[in-house]
Amino acid sequence: QKRATNKAPKTLAQRIEPLIRCLTTEEDNDEPSEPVSPFAVVAALEVLALAGARLRPEQLWKLWRHSLSQVVQLIRTNTDEDAHDPTIPADVQLIERGELPFVAGVLFGDVAGAMDLVKTGRKALARSLVENADSDGTPRAEMIERLPLWLAPLIRASLIAKRFDVKLWTNDQEQTLMSAVERAIPLCRPDGKSALSNGLSLEPLPVLVAAAELFHLPEISPEGGYLQSVKRVIAGQPARRVRNDGVVTMPSNQSDWARFALLRSDWSMKADSVAVAHHRQFPQIDVTAAGKPLLHGDWTLELKLGDTVVELAEEWSCVCWQSDPDADYIELQMRGPGKLRVERIIMLSRKERFLLLADSISGAPSGRIEYCATLPLADDILVRLDRPTREAQLTMKGFKARVFPLAVTQDRVHSTPHEFTATGERLTLKQVAQGEGLFAPVLLDWHPNRTRADAQWRSLTVTEDGRVIGPDIAAGHRLKLGDLQLLIFRSLKTTGESRAVLGHHTHNETVIARVDKKGDIDPILLVEPA
Repeated sequence: QKRATNKAPKTLAQRIEPLIRCLTTEEDNDEPSEPVSPFAVVAALEVLALAGARLRPEQLWKLWRHSLSQVVQLIRTNTDEDAHDPTIPADVQLIERGELPFVAGVLFGDVAGAMDLVKTGRKALARSLVENADSDGTPRAEMIERLPLWLAPLIRASLIAKRFDVKLWTNDQEQTLMSAVERAIPLCRPDGKSALSNGLSLEPLPVLVAAAELFHLPEISPEGGYLQSVKRVIAGQPARRVRNDGVVTMPSNQSDWARFALLRSDWSMKADSVAVAHHRQFPQIDVTAAGKPLLHGDWTLELKLGDTVVELAEEWSCVCWQSDPDADYIELQMRGPGKLRVERIIMLSRKERFLLLADSISGAPSGRIEYCATLPLADDILVRLDRPTREAQLTMKGFKARVFPLAVTQDRVHSTPHEFTATGERLTLKQVAQGEGLFAPVLLDWHPNRTRADAQWRSLTVTEDGRVIGPDIAAGHRLKLGDLQLLIFRSLKTTGESRAVLGHHTHNETVIARVDKKGDIDPILLVEPA
C-alpha cells in the first residue's frame, strides 16, 4: 500500500474501524445495515482474542460490545432446521454452531451463560470432527472439495482454546484432528491449490501452516517437510531438501468409510499422485504428474447393453486396495442389474512415472456393449493427437505426457469400431464389444526418458486349456515404450482354469507386469479373483 499510494500503511486501529461499523446495528442509532455475517463476527472475536490488548480502550469497548450483541442475536436466530439444511455447507454450519459459540463463550467468560456457549460449541465441534473424519484422520469424501474451509474453524477454535488454556478436545479427538491435518497436507498441490476442489479456488496453505505449528509438526517429518517446501515455492524460494526423522511414512492412504483414496509416489514436490473420491455416480479424480496438475474432475461413464442404457449407482465401493514400493492400486466396483459388474481400476507406478486407468465390464447379458468414458484435463493442458497412430500427447511448459488407448488399434490406417478423441477439456474413449464383457485400459506415461521413445501397442491372444478365448472373457494388451515393456491382463469371467497370455500362465484376475528383453514376465501387481 505504501508503494502504491505513497502513504503510510494503515494502523491496527484504522483497520478495525470498518469491522466495528460492520457489526453496528440499527439499535445503535447508526445507519441501517444488512444482517451481520457470522464470518464478520468470527473475525471480530479473533481480533479480540489475539489483538485486543493492542486496541485503544474506546475501540476495545466498542468491538467487545458489538461482538457480544451479534453473538447473542446469531445464537437466537439459529434453528434446528438450519442444522439439517443441505444448502448450507457443513463448514459454514460448523462456524455458526461450533466455532462461534465456543470462542464467544471463552472470550465473554464473565457474562451469564458463557459456559453454556462453551459447552454448545465444544459439542458441535467434536460432533463434526467425529462425523467427518475416519479414525485414521481421513476426511469423508463429501468434505474433500471444501476441506480447507472445514479444517479452518477446527484449527482456529483449537488455537483460541490453547491461548486461553481451555479444554476443547479429548485426547482421542485431538489425535484425530492432528491425523486429519496430516492427511490434508499431501492434498495441497505444489502450486498451493487444493486437490479435488471441484472448481473452487481454495488455498489451503495458511490453515495447514497454522495447524502444523499448533501440533508442533516437525519439518523433518515427511508431512512437515513437504508443507515447508510448498510454502517456500509459493513464496518464490527454492524447495528445501527434505530431511527425514528416520521414520518411513507411506504417502498413500485409503479409507472404505471415507470413500476416498490417495495414491502417491513419494513426499517430494515432484511426486506423482492420484486423489480419488468415489461417493458419487462418477468418481472424482485429481492427478498430479511430476508435481504438475494433469487430470481434475469427474471420470464419467456411459454404458449401454443392447438397447438399454445402464443406470449407474449413486456411489462406488472399494473392493481392492494395495500399496507397496512398486505401485499403488485401487479397484472400485459398481453392481448393476442382474450379474453386471463395473470395476474401475487405477494403478500408479511409484518408480516408473506411469498411470493405468481402466474399466472392466463383466457379467453382462450376451449381446452388444457400448461403452464411453471421459477423463477431465486440468487447466492449461495442450492436447495433440498423433497422426499416424491413435496416441495423444498432453503438454505444458516443461512437461509432456503420452496417452495410449491400449484396446484401440494403434495405427489409424486400420479401421476400428472404437474411438479415442481428445479436446482441450477431456479425453474420450468409446469402445464397442459383442459378448458378456469389455476391458477398456488407458495408460498415461510422463517419464522424461520416454517422451520421444518409439511406442508400439497391441492386443494379445489369450488362451484357456489350449483354446483361444474372446476379449469378452479375458483381455491382454502389450505396450512397448522405449525400454519399458508392459503386460496388462484382465480376466472378465472366471472358470477356474488357468489362462495363458504372452507365455504367462495365471489364475489371477488382474496381472500388470514388466516384460524384460528375454520376454520373461516380472509382475508389478497381481490381483486374485474375488
